[in-house]
Amino acid sequence: MLNKKASLEISIQAIVIVVLAMTLLGLGLGFIRNMFKNISSTTEDVTEQVRQRILDDLITGDKKVAFPKSEIVIDKGGSTILTVGVRNKKDTSLNYKMKFNPISGPDGAPFSIDNPSWFQSGQPLNGYTLGAAESDVRNVRLSIPISVQSGSYVLTFDVLNLDFPVTEPEYTYAQKDFFIVVRG
Repeated sequence: MLNKKASLEISIQAIVIVVLAMTLLGLGLGFIRNMFKNISSTTEDVTEQVRQRILDDLITGDKKVAFPKSEIVIDKGGSTILTVGVRNKKDTSLNYKMKFNPISGPDGAPFSIDNPSWFQSGQPLNGYTLGAAESDVRNVRLSIPISVQSGSYVLTFDVLNLDFPVTEPEYTYAQKDFFIVVRG
């Protein structure tokens, strides 16, 4: 009779432990889900603050283009979002395209990358249009392939004025130099 009572107590204890464990697991999962919701809203707030800061920089700095950093450090196979701003300082509308041009690679020698392979944006084929004295902020994803050599790359971010032929000096509306440091 004593053994049956002991085994019954062990079974009840096991059931209580399982119920407590499931309850704590449910509470933990609920807590983590709420934390991810908070992180999402915080990320949206930070993105909006960056966007506003770039617009402010364009206006107060009296610039044609605002680029977030002069040096971007990124791992092979990594990606990041760049937020860039363009301001039309003309009295007429500006039809423009964004382009990234390679200048030199890790050993200082010229290198060639395909503009769309590292940089991804929702840029339409016929470009964007900005009204007179307007500003705009765009997001561009920078993705570095694993096969890329580690080191420092020099590029330019160009805003091209599509209202002028390529041979005209006004074709390049604005330009900003920057570095991409690829870590291996």
